[in-house]
Amino acid sequence: MRKSQKPLLYSYHASKVGSFRSRIAHDILADMSRTFAVIGAGNIGTALALVLAAHRRPVNIYCIEPEVFEDINSKGENTKYLKGIALPRNIKAVAGLPEALAGAEAVFMAIPSFALGEVMQGVTPLLGKNTAVGCITKGLDETTLAPVSLTARAKLPPGLRKNFCLLGGPAIANEIAHGKPSAMVVAGENPAALDVLSGSLQGEVLKIGQSRDIVGVGYAMALKNSYAIALGLCQGLKYPMNTQALVMTLALNEMATILKAVGAKPETAFSLAGLGDLLVTGLSAHSRNRTYGELLVGARVNEPKQLGLTTVEGIATVSIALRLAAKKKIRVPLLETVEACIKSRLHFERPLIKFLKQLTLE
Repeated sequence: MRKSQKPLLYSYHASKVGSFRSRIAHDILADMSRTFAVIGAGNIGTALALVLAAHRRPVNIYCIEPEVFEDINSKGENTKYLKGIALPRNIKAVAGLPEALAGAEAVFMAIPSFALGEVMQGVTPLLGKNTAVGCITKGLDETTLAPVSLTARAKLPPGLRKNFCLLGGPAIANEIAHGKPSAMVVAGENPAALDVLSGSLQGEVLKIGQSRDIVGVGYAMALKNSYAIALGLCQGLKYPMNTQALVMTLALNEMATILKAVGAKPETAFSLAGLGDLLVTGLSAHSRNRTYGELLVGARVNEPKQLGLTTVEGIATVSIALRLAAKKKIRVPLLETVEACIKSRLHFERPLIKFLKQLTLE
């Protein structure tokens, strides 16, 4: 038996401006026969499902872990990834992609970067021509040096590619699930797809902005993980806010430099997808990247698992981003310092200490 359900925290409010596209999106969302699909039943996937469920339409969440599948469908809770949060009855865990995507007007990809390409191969044949896809997966592709989400997007047929968008910004799943005020940005090229995805998520708690800079948002989503390691090192070294503010400013400037080099808008580095996400990832105790940097200080090992952590995506992103910087002939000394810290034999914090002592500002 499911636990008694808590009141829903979110509701959809149509824009007061009411553009033609927004009215179309509202009409689509009002069609109770359509469903939402979330691919991935981790913490952020479950939090997004909770937000979507406020429309009181069916939400199918694709799940590959039997214990999570059983928890969601029998207990109304994802105890492994989002313990203590009651899920409404219109959220259902499903084990197959065809069932997950049946009748879906909007699909949200919330899976690890290493699995995105493979899962998209299964998802693509099941997408309708007007299905909007929002991808929250972060990371850089080691072959293309592009965001993994954009590499997956590039492999889609043109008709489906235009509906593939990115979802970035500060998104701590537990905070969203508890109804704390939060904001994200959806980036893409098709206004209709942007409106559907925005309308699906917008409510009293979660606010959604829109961006046409899909390249910039994609890179910002990935790069902030690496710079968060630097901020974690600051935490481990007990550096005060002055130092943390300096490191964050350097990180944002380097992000802007990289975005400009790849043809994106440098100001995206200072948006929700850049500054907003870096603040969360670099300062929150919920962040694996920040925690990894903090644990490196005084550690004898640098492997995340040996430090009690799971995947720390910022580690792989550092080396890929440095290859990109070399290709574009741009200087990113803070990012180079993060790599030096990770690759040190011992005293992993020393490269950052040395960097800050020798730093000169232009």
